[in-house]
Amino acid sequence: MKQKTTLTAIWVLLPFCIQAKNDVKNVLFIAIDDLRPTLGCYGDPYAVTPNIDAFATKGLLFENTYCQQSVSGPSRASLLTGLRPDEIGVTDLNTHFREKCPYITTLPQLFKNNGYETIGIGKIYHGSSKTQDTVSWSQVPIYNLSIKKEEYTLAQNRQGNKATAIEVADQPDTSFLDGKVTSEALKTLDKLSESKQPFFLAVGYIKPHLPFSMPKKYWNIYQNKSFIRKEAEKKRPVHAPVISFHNWEELRGYTDIPKHGNLSTEKQEELCKAYYACVSFIDSQVGKLFGKLKELGLEKNTIIVIWGDNGFHLGEQHLWGKSTNFELDCKVPLLIYSPEYKDHPKRINDIVELIDIYPTLTDLCGLKPAHTLSGQSLRFLIENKANWKNRAFSQFPRPYKAVISYKNQTHMGYTVRTKNWRYILWYDNASNHITDRELYCMSGNKAEKENLSGKREYVDIENELQQMIEDYKNTHNK
Repeated sequence: MKQKTTLTAIWVLLPFCIQAKNDVKNVLFIAIDDLRPTLGCYGDPYAVTPNIDAFATKGLLFENTYCQQSVSGPSRASLLTGLRPDEIGVTDLNTHFREKCPYITTLPQLFKNNGYETIGIGKIYHGSSKTQDTVSWSQVPIYNLSIKKEEYTLAQNRQGNKATAIEVADQPDTSFLDGKVTSEALKTLDKLSESKQPFFLAVGYIKPHLPFSMPKKYWNIYQNKSFIRKEAEKKRPVHAPVISFHNWEELRGYTDIPKHGNLSTEKQEELCKAYYACVSFIDSQVGKLFGKLKELGLEKNTIIVIWGDNGFHLGEQHLWGKSTNFELDCKVPLLIYSPEYKDHPKRINDIVELIDIYPTLTDLCGLKPAHTLSGQSLRFLIENKANWKNRAFSQFPRPYKAVISYKNQTHMGYTVRTKNWRYILWYDNASNHITDRELYCMSGNKAEKENLSGKREYVDIENELQQMIEDYKNTHNK
């Protein structure tokens, strides 16, 4: 009788066990370097991005997403640890978050600890060998950006650290690093589909990061398009402090870019076309990943996340590159597909942050974070919950050059973005005194055109926004 009862219990529980196994979701985590919302699905009139656009119609598109610092190292470290730049002590490209947080559990590491196969292909963490995090992965990461020569395809451009800012080569996709990343990812998906173990597959693309290197067929898409902008769009915001800007240091190092002064109209056109061509190149790679998921039947239980680590200026506000607290550098695309919401695609206008991705994925996959996260699960927005934060915080130091460490920084600029405003406070690191203030209206044609700080009619708004930043600093600056 006892044996019969035991067998009955097994048969009763078996369907629940099977269901639990089937509910386990895989994760395809796609990182794209220096991608601002230059996508058709975000309303960009120039972008030819059919694969990501089609993906957007099936998932969740977040229209107002902001990074925590507009450069790869800090942005990615923040996202992957679930903590703010000040909390992990990473505000430059050289510092590893484990120097100050040696025992932190990263996003892929948490999945690994919960039985997932975690694999990184391409640029996930910032690309030097020093800043890789091997404990995050089940196996050694593949094709990280530490291989500098892989930034170019043509032999003549591989002789030094930097050659031309633009490389157009009549070569197949697989001649380029991002094409190789895709090929490796496709082979990996084939292997993972045969395994009973769930996976967290991170695929990182380096374009449209400089140098703008792409196959000729993508350049041809934009060859006859004009990107000439009105002179007004190229001017710095009125009354903006000098500390907000830089001299395009990232771009200046390339052999076809002048060391000083402005760019010719022709060069501006070329750079814009090249950036967009790189975006189309990456869109094609992402499309191949989607096709493989469908071919293998993995889309039924795979969460897909597409995100850019920071934005990029293409001449707007008289800036080229990133590394500021302005909107174009802080705002990034974020798209999420989850089988749980496959019948309810939507565009979400609320303000969110990249730091929200970590708690969102753990929430969707039923995992418990190993430490307190600074972001919030986007499930609240997805399910139309009230009381969302609707503000985003970013920061950037001065002086800033990629090759110097945080020890050389004299100022830190903190910015809060609300629905209608962007407010920036620059603090002297030694005294903690505010040296410069910026207040920008972010609505209509006046968006970020004039620094309104100090004007009498905006005193109450400034006081409110300053309190937000002060509270933020006091909470997260350790």
